[in-house]
Amino acid sequence: METENLIQIDKGDDPSESILFSPLTPTLGAEVSGLDVANGVPDSVKTVLKQALLDYQVLLFRQQFLNDEQQIEFAQIFGPCREMWQPEHYRSNSKFIHYLSNVDRDGVPVGIHPDRNSTYWHSDYTHVPVPARATVMNAVQVPEDAGKTHFINMYQQYEYLDQATRDRLGNYEAEHHMGFRRAARNKRLPWQWRQARKEGESILSQLKWWTTTFRRRWQDGPVYHPVVRPHPETGRVALFIGDHAWRIKGMFWPAGIRLMNKVNALEIDPGAVYTHKWKPGDLLIWDNGSLLHRLGEYDLINQVRIMRRCVVLDGE
Repeated sequence: METENLIQIDKGDDPSESILFSPLTPTLGAEVSGLDVANGVPDSVKTVLKQALLDYQVLLFRQQFLNDEQQIEFAQIFGPCREMWQPEHYRSNSKFIHYLSNVDRDGVPVGIHPDRNSTYWHSDYTHVPVPARATVMNAVQVPEDAGKTHFINMYQQYEYLDQATRDRLGNYEAEHHMGFRRAARNKRLPWQWRQARKEGESILSQLKWWTTTFRRRWQDGPVYHPVVRPHPETGRVALFIGDHAWRIKGMFWPAGIRLMNKVNALEIDPGAVYTHKWKPGDLLIWDNGSLLHRLGEYDLINQVRIMRRCVVLDGE
C-alpha cells in the first residue's frame, strides 16, 4: 500500500485521464487525484472506487466543492443513502444530507457542539441490525488547524492484540445502543442516579427518561454485534467496537458495561491511526466496517466548521 497506484480511465490514451491513488499512511488511506467529482464519475471508474474503498478504507479527494445533489450522487456509487436527521439551525433541502455546523446559515455561532458524541471513538450507525457501509463527508468551511478527524484501522488493531486477548474477545457479543451508551457516560442509569442528583438532575426526570428509553428498546429489540467479526465484504477480521457498544451480552448489566468499557479502552496501535487535517473542499469517504473515527477539538465560538455528511447503507 505504500506505493502509488495509477489507473487508466477508459477514455483514450490521454495521461490526464488517469486516476492516481497515493497512500496517506503505510497501512491506511489514499488520496485520489485525477477525478472531478462535481462533473460526475464515469461508469468505468465506479467499480474501481468501490474496490479502492475496501482496499484503502479511506479515500480523500481534494478541491471538491460540491452541492447537496452532487454529494448524494457520489455517495450513491457505494450504495443507497440513509435518511438523516436535520439540525434546526442548518437544515438541508435533502433528506439524505446532514450538516454538522457550529454556526447558523447567517454565520452566527449557535453556542453548542453539533455532535459532542462524535468526539469519542465510534463507527456510524452500529446501533441498527445492519450497520452503515460508509460515510461521505465534504468540508464546506473548516478551521485552519483544528477539528481534525482521527481514524483507527480496526483490522490492524485486531492484529495488534496478543492471541489470548483475541481468543477472549472472540467469545463476546456487544449490545449497541446510542441512548444507553450516552446515559452511562452522563450518569443516567438507575445505579448512577445518586451521582446525577449531585449534578442537579432529579430522580423524577431520570425515571421518566429511563422508562421512555427502555420501552423503546423493548419494542425495537436489542441490537447485538460480535466484538470480533469478519468484514461483510472483504472477509478480513476486525474489531467491531466503539462508543455505541455499551455492554457485553449475557452479563449482569453493570458488569457487562464495565467489561465493554475496558474493551473500548484497549491500547491503540499508533501505527493504525490516521489523522486527517481538513482543507476546504476535501471530500472523504470511509469504510465504517473496518474503522473507528472521532472528531478532534476546535473553538466553537471563534472558529467555524461546516461539514456536509451522507451515510451509505449496506445494500445495492
